[in-house]
Amino acid sequence: MSAVPRTVSRTARRTLVATLPAVVACVALLAFYLALRHQLPERLATHFGVGGQADAFDTPGTFLTVGFGVLAGAGVMSGALVCVMRAGPRQQRVMAVLGGGATVLVGVVVVDVLRVNAGGGDVRLPAWHVLVALGAAVAYAGLGWLLAGAYEPPADGPSAPSAHVPRLELAVSEVASWSHVAGSPLLRGVGVVMAVAGVGVGVAAGWAGGVGLGVAGVVTALCSGARVTVDRNGLTVRPVALPRPRVRLPLERITEASARRVEPLRDFGGWGYRVVPGASGVVLRTGDAVAVRLAHGSEFVVTVDDAGTAAGLLNALRERQAG
Repeated sequence: MSAVPRTVSRTARRTLVATLPAVVACVALLAFYLALRHQLPERLATHFGVGGQADAFDTPGTFLTVGFGVLAGAGVMSGALVCVMRAGPRQQRVMAVLGGGATVLVGVVVVDVLRVNAGGGDVRLPAWHVLVALGAAVAYAGLGWLLAGAYEPPADGPSAPSAHVPRLELAVSEVASWSHVAGSPLLRGVGVVMAVAGVGVGVAAGWAGGVGLGVAGVVTALCSGARVTVDRNGLTVRPVALPRPRVRLPLERITEASARRVEPLRDFGGWGYRVVPGASGVVLRTGDAVAVRLAHGSEFVVTVDDAGTAAGLLNALRERQAG
C-alpha cells in the first residue's frame, strides 16, 4: 500500500475528531433552545462571577448567535489547523485532540448556561458545572487520541508522489477515459457547521441572517468534492453533486501534463478554486495533483488521486490528436 492513501485516511480521521464536537454542540444548543424556549426569560444570564452569580445579561437571540458563531469558528479553526499540520503527523494528532476537546468544553458550558436560565429565578452556574464540562472535554480528548490513530512511518519511503508519468500508448481508433472523485473533508466539515449554525441563527434571531449562513454552508458542502475526468474532450473538473460550475480544458489548449505534489497554503494560499500568478486550479487537499501546461504558458492544477495515470492519458490523447 502506498503512503499517500494512509496519510489521506489519517488526516480525514483527525479532521473529524477536531470538527465533530462543533457540529454536535450546535445541534445540542439548537435542540435545548427549542425544548426550553417557553421557560427562558427575556434577558438571559450570560456571564457568571467567581461565586457562580450572574453578572451580565443579554437577549436569547444574541446569546444563541454568539454561541453558534463561537462553536462554528472553533470547529473550522481546529479542522483547518489539522489539515495545515499534515506534514507533521505527531503534532497533527495533538492538534486534533486539543481542538476537539476545547470545543467540547465550550459546547458543554454554552448549553449548560442556556439550561440554568430555564425557569427564571436566581440563576447561578456553580463551579462544579465547569468541572463537569472539563471532565467531558478530557474524556473526549482521550477517545479522540485513540480515534486519531498513531503515526506509522511508511514502509515504502517518503509519502511524496513521484513526478514520473506512465507512458500510455493508444491506437488510432481506441477510446479511453479516466475519472476520479476528489474531496476535501475540511470543506465538507466547514459546510456542515455553517449550515447547522445558520439554522440555529434563523430560529433564534430571525431567518434574515440565518438563511444566508445556511445557504453558504450547503453550497460549501456541495462543492467540497470534485469529479475529475480525462477523455477525448480534454480535462474536465466539476462538483460531484452539481453540474456547474465546471472547468473544461480541451486537448488543443494543453501542451503537456504531469503529476506533482501540491501544498494548498504554500502553493496557492488556500483551498478551493485558486488563482495565483502563472497558475490556477481546483485545490481541495494536500497531495497528488494533475498539472497541465496550457498553450498560453500558464499552469492548471487539480488535486486528485492517481494523478500520474490521468496525466499519462492526457499526454497520449494530445499526441494522438496532434499526430
